[in-house]
Amino acid sequence: MNGTRTVVVTSNIFPGLDTEKEVLAPFNVELVKRPCRNREQLAQAGKDAVALLVGNVQIDAELLSQLPHCLAIVKPSVGVDNIDIDAATAAGVCVANVPDYGTDEVATHAMALLLNAIRYVDAEAAAVRGGRWQPKPPYPIQRSAGRTLGIIGFGRIGRSVARKAAGFDWRLLAWDPYLDDDEIRRGGAEPADFETLLAESDFVSLHLPLTEETQGMIDARALAKMKPTAFLVNTARGAIVDSAALLHAVETDRIAGAAVDVIDEEPPPPDHPLHRTDRILVTAHVAWYSEQAFRDVRVKAVQEVARVLQGCLPLNLVNPDVTPRFPVRAA
Repeated sequence: MNGTRTVVVTSNIFPGLDTEKEVLAPFNVELVKRPCRNREQLAQAGKDAVALLVGNVQIDAELLSQLPHCLAIVKPSVGVDNIDIDAATAAGVCVANVPDYGTDEVATHAMALLLNAIRYVDAEAAAVRGGRWQPKPPYPIQRSAGRTLGIIGFGRIGRSVARKAAGFDWRLLAWDPYLDDDEIRRGGAEPADFETLLAESDFVSLHLPLTEETQGMIDARALAKMKPTAFLVNTARGAIVDSAALLHAVETDRIAGAAVDVIDEEPPPPDHPLHRTDRILVTAHVAWYSEQAFRDVRVKAVQEVARVLQGCLPLNLVNPDVTPRFPVRAA
C-alpha cells in the first residue's frame, strides 16, 4: 500500500473536508469529494479510490467490479441496507458503518414524538399561533401514567429509549428476535412476543434495522393487532412500515395516529399520501442530528478509513467474513 492513494467522499451531506483531512493528515492520501446521485457516477468517482465514504447510492456486485482498487466502503451512518454485503465480502471489500454516533439523539427524538402523541404539543402550539386559546383542548388527551410502551428492536437505541422512558411510570414491553428474555429484562423491559406487544401497547416505537425480514413488517395485519387508541412511532427505517397500510389504519380509526421521522420516499413529494392527515406527524429524518453527533459520525467514519490505510480491519466491520484485499496486520 505504497504511493499516493485516493480516498473519495461521495456523500454531499457534510460541508467541506476539513474534518476528514485532519484525521487523514498522517497518511499519504489524496482526499477528494465527488458527490454521487446514481450508480454510474459512483463507478466513475470510485474507479481510482482505495476507500469510499458513501451515501445512499445502491452498491452491488456489478458496481463493485468497477472499483478495482477499493479496499473499504464506509457508510457514515448506522444503516448499510444500500450495500450488498455478500457481494462486498466476495469482492474482498471491507464494509464499515458508525453504529453508535447518534444513539442518544435518536432515542431522544423518539421520546419527543411519544410525548407529543400524548400531549399534542404541536397542535396546541399551532392553535395558539392561529389565535385560538383553548384551556380544554379538543383532543382526546389521556393521562400518561400507567400507559404501556412497546419497543420493537432492543439494541442500542431501543435500550436507550427504555432508560429514558423508565421515569414516566410506564409499563415497558420489548421484542427482539435476537435477544433472550433475560437480556431484555436486564435492559429494563418486560419481554413479549411480537403479537402480544402490538396488542397490549398504547405506544409502539420501532428501532430495527432494515433487512429482508423487517421490510414491510408493520403492515395491515400488524396494525390491525394494535389498540384503536394506540400510536405508532418510527425513527428506524421508513420501509419497515407499509405507508399505505398506515394511512388506511389511521384514516379508518384502526389506530389513533402515528409519528414518523423516516418514510418510504425521502424527501417526500408534496402529495405524499402521509400528508393527507394531521394525525400522522412527519419529521425530516432529523432524529440522528445534534451538533455533537454531526461531528462524531464524520470523525468515526474517516477513522475507519485510517485503520484500513494502516492495514487494520475497521472497528465496526459489517462483513467479518471478508478476506480483505490487503494484508491485515495486528491492531
